[in-house]
Amino acid sequence: MKNFKIVLFLLLISLSPNIFSQENIKLFIKVKDEKNKPVPGAVILIDDVKQNRVANLQGVFKIRLQKAPKTITAFSPVIGVNKIDYQNGQNNITIKISKGENLLYKEKNLKEQSVNPQQFATIYDYLRGNVPGLNVSGTNITIRGFNTVNGNTEPLFIVNGTPVEKSTFSLIIPLEIEKITVLKGAETARYGVRGANGVIVVDTK
Repeated sequence: MKNFKIVLFLLLISLSPNIFSQENIKLFIKVKDEKNKPVPGAVILIDDVKQNRVANLQGVFKIRLQKAPKTITAFSPVIGVNKIDYQNGQNNITIKISKGENLLYKEKNLKEQSVNPQQFATIYDYLRGNVPGLNVSGTNITIRGFNTVNGNTEPLFIVNGTPVEKSTFSLIIPLEIEKITVLKGAETARYGVRGANGVIVVDTK
């Protein structure tokens, strides 16, 4: 029995370099705006993969990774986006994004995962439960009373006065919404052909 314990001990020692060489990195990420204020609800992407949680009310995001990332991105549909290179050994990271910087940032080759705010999981859940006059099926939105125009039923999306793509609209955090207005008929005239299927106007906090 004693000899068995000795052999087992020696075996563990021989394997230990491989066991302890595995990376286990804990990151503490702070997202701030140009005034050094926290950005709650910021979407975090690790190596261009969107995470299934967002920054908390203090703009803080914590995550444990098996290996060091190459890049970390923070995105807010209200402010903009900033992508940084990860420095090896860095655990406390601050990412600053400036107002209007790359506001129309589009996700490309990202793993689709839903964010998880307190009351509504996505902007589509918010629209389905709070905004009358809309038909919301999954991520498809149509404004009631509008017919197909050139085979397209998608309305125009306006966020804080700026037309945005649906991919950007989809990233809006429900907790950031201040007001949503649905425009029909003559109200869409100033948007021309782009507003042919109606307009959804979102103002954020």
